[in-house]
Amino acid sequence: MASANRISRRRAPRKSGGRRRNHPKTFTPPKSPQSILAQARRNSLTSRRCRGGLFGAGSNNRITRSERQVGGRTSKYSKFGLIPRSTEPFEKPAAASACKNNASLTGVHEQNCFEKEPFATGYVFVPKGDVYVTRNCRANTKESERTVYTVYDKTGKRTLGIRVPSDIYAAVLESAAATAETRANAVKLRDEKDLAHSRQILRTQFPLMPAESLEAILNHAFLKGSGRVGRTATQSDERKADLAVEAHIRHTHTPYESMLHAGAGREEARDAVWGLVKAIKTAWEGGDSQPMDVLALRNRMVESN
Repeated sequence: MASANRISRRRAPRKSGGRRRNHPKTFTPPKSPQSILAQARRNSLTSRRCRGGLFGAGSNNRITRSERQVGGRTSKYSKFGLIPRSTEPFEKPAAASACKNNASLTGVHEQNCFEKEPFATGYVFVPKGDVYVTRNCRANTKESERTVYTVYDKTGKRTLGIRVPSDIYAAVLESAAATAETRANAVKLRDEKDLAHSRQILRTQFPLMPAESLEAILNHAFLKGSGRVGRTATQSDERKADLAVEAHIRHTHTPYESMLHAGAGREEARDAVWGLVKAIKTAWEGGDSQPMDVLALRNRMVESN
């Protein structure tokens, strides 16, 4: 009986509140912000890949260790990059024969790749920049029922060009050289037509505008490749003419520039000269404002500044 009591006392659970042993604590150094962001990015990529958010919906794109070893550098870049999915449709080649008049030839498609990925056999890189070369390389490659590769930088956010078969690229370069003069003349005629159209709109809306102001607006706001208001495609021709004339008056016929140099803010200076801009614009339109009144208003503003 006594031995049984000793055994039960040995197996009884130890009561809390007794003396605790001091175990040495392991020190974990704090993580840097870069490592925290990198781990969060890896977790996000993994979860999105499991949901099919990178390269397709509903598919498991997790890359195993064996696949990475077989794929080499290609699998490495495909794992961590965010290449947009190709929007080109993919159908059987038989469908293309039923659409012979369709220039896109939906029997073939485009694929996306990184700049570091190896080239397909017989393919070359075509940098973007020449619209004629890029457009014809893409169209001719699809007509030959071969794949066009759209090349992205290492971030997967910016396109660098395309990869096409070398024979097609050589043929397009030869065609570009043969038609360079003809295409340049066509572009020149189109630019002259656009300039004449813009001149007519300005002259119609502002019949009293001085000739030197008209030419200055055409050579500045409507200059091809300038990216200014006269070249925008989001506004009507009449609205573009209004904005171009207002900008010309503001910078040329008001103390707007001197106010900016004196330290005034853009909005403050615009509000200060808006009355003069509107008066001159109305006078050029043939409205009620008299030229002498406009000149007196401008002189008062210049003297006050």
